[in-house]
Amino acid sequence: MECKPEYWMGELNKNQILRNVQNLLTEQTRKGIEKYGTTVNPADYDFIGWLTHLQQEMVDAIVYCETLKFKYAHLVALEKTTKE
Repeated sequence: MECKPEYWMGELNKNQILRNVQNLLTEQTRKGIEKYGTTVNPADYDFIGWLTHLQQEMVDAIVYCETLKFKYAHLVALEKTTKE
């Protein structure tokens, strides 16, 4: 497997999903700097603080997943009733 940065950048540029993730990271970094004046600072929390922060973010993600499942089920049901 190639280890040169040029290789990985080429792979990144070929993959739309990776480009989307890279763009999300860039946007989140921009928003973080705008809001907090800096990027992630390891000194902001201790170990347990970071774990707690991660848990909170994961709970938010679970809520978003559940919301999407609900919306998708609603769309499927709506599509089914319009076909009948």
